[in-house]
Amino acid sequence: MIDTSLFVGPCPFRDVPSSAEALNLLRTRAELDRAIGTGFRSMLYFDPMDGLDRDLEEYEELSEWLSFWAAVNPEFPKLEEQADRVAKDKRIVGLRLFPGLHRYRLDSERVKRAVDLAVERGLPVNLSARVFDSRVAPRMVFQEEVDRADLFTFLERSREGTVILSMFFINELKGMKIDWNALPNVYLDLGCGKPTAASFDELPEWFPVERVLFGTGAPYYYWGGSRLALEGARLKDEDKKAILGANAREVFSWD
Repeated sequence: MIDTSLFVGPCPFRDVPSSAEALNLLRTRAELDRAIGTGFRSMLYFDPMDGLDRDLEEYEELSEWLSFWAAVNPEFPKLEEQADRVAKDKRIVGLRLFPGLHRYRLDSERVKRAVDLAVERGLPVNLSARVFDSRVAPRMVFQEEVDRADLFTFLERSREGTVILSMFFINELKGMKIDWNALPNVYLDLGCGKPTAASFDELPEWFPVERVLFGTGAPYYYWGGSRLALEGARLKDEDKKAILGANAREVFSWD
């Protein structure tokens, strides 16, 4: 089991049990072999790399199984330096973009530059539609919807890199007139979008199962619901195993 989207660290909106001890307990309960975290510090601080460095220091004792995404805002300065920093640190797996949270357009030149930098350094790019659900947003956080036309343009011009779509609701992507088979560099990170067993059943009809990853958003979100939905789906056992870990091992070149 590999969880590709934990949300950890101090959150300003609710108490998130994400101390090193709490994450080790989560690992045991969820039977995680590995996980990738994103810190609220790097999402919400003005200097995202400073927030990431604080997370790496706080969770250094978990580095055997916990890696991190670098949440970057392409509109901020020092984008090249951030990409270099990520490429040199084995604890960081790639760049993560939050256009809805940070409110920038996917068709901007700065976003294109961020993707180009990731491609040049062999880093995957995680594009996240949202972070907070309606229990927080829109009362505390304003998140813009990702424009579907912009998303299509973004995917078309990002063909040379690995793109992981995260925190999208399945119906948002399923409803797009896109031939996902023609975009072999695009992966889906499902779990955070609260998929049901029925949505997992329908998944092979519109998206290749071998390009589906599993990120739950724990401990901010409850990890067990999406896991039960996948286990209750009518997918083949080998497809379930692939989604729960084998696909991620291939994407991140983990043994």
